[in-house]
Amino acid sequence: MRGRNTVLLILLFLASFTIVYILRSGPNVLQRLNQPEADHRDFSVHAHEVHITKPPSKLDQYRQGYPDPHNDTVVLPSKEAMQKMDQGALGDLYHRYINSLQIFCRKVIRLGKLDDGGWDFCDDYRFRPRNNCLVYSYGIQFDFSFDDAIVKKYNCEVHSFDPSMKVGDHKHGQNVFFHATGLSGDNNPSRGTNWKMRTLQKQREELGHSKRPMDVLKVDIEEWEWVAVPQMISSGALDDVRQFAIELHITLNIEPDARKYLLGLSILKDLYDKGFRIFWTHRNLWCKFSPRNGAPQRSGCHEVSFVNINNFN
Repeated sequence: MRGRNTVLLILLFLASFTIVYILRSGPNVLQRLNQPEADHRDFSVHAHEVHITKPPSKLDQYRQGYPDPHNDTVVLPSKEAMQKMDQGALGDLYHRYINSLQIFCRKVIRLGKLDDGGWDFCDDYRFRPRNNCLVYSYGIQFDFSFDDAIVKKYNCEVHSFDPSMKVGDHKHGQNVFFHATGLSGDNNPSRGTNWKMRTLQKQREELGHSKRPMDVLKVDIEEWEWVAVPQMISSGALDDVRQFAIELHITLNIEPDARKYLLGLSILKDLYDKGFRIFWTHRNLWCKFSPRNGAPQRSGCHEVSFVNINNFN
């Protein structure tokens, strides 16, 4: 008798629990129990009402694979807004921007010397140089350590440029070809020194590389970048460059004025709009200055490494 009562109590408890669950869950539970195939039929009948999401872009795919939850990248305002800013605000914005990272690279490697002469590159498979890779290296000053290292690492074809070394065009080593030519915003000889100068677009045409994608572009040309890079951007010569490393010399030892900061920020915004994202930045402490407002010392030179998110592998 006791056993029968116990069974009845258990059954009563289970029945009560089931009723309470259904009541709390609402009518959808009963609908699902009574119409187990309704969802499938409704989807086929009303497929035209389903919102189809766009496939993720290449950048979205990259972000999913390389999450960076602590990204606090500085975003530049429009050029019109920056033109209304004073020198102090422009300086703060420039130094915050150039010292912040915009994309995560899992494997940053140093090619060439550890000190001045070496450069940092992203060795992630999405960005690393491919087979038959092409490299342009501007600014040598008799230091080929980077150029030789990238040949050893990836077996690239490297073209090295420097008009100041007073040596003629020659083959430096395996796959490294030297040209006594500088980088500028036009194709006229430099004033005073009479160096042979070319835009990036013209140099690529002369070497037969106009239609050949460039895996790496390295530029260290002691302030000539301020006339060379705008032409590189406007001509489209940078569009197929996959990694871009450059030393930006906003100043060597005195505080830049508003005009110089605005020039630097405008170029950085144009590079961003072209798809170039900073994954590594390094202050060159050789050129530093003290702001007039009493703020801590700042570096006037930065070695900045970009990847082009429009040119994944």
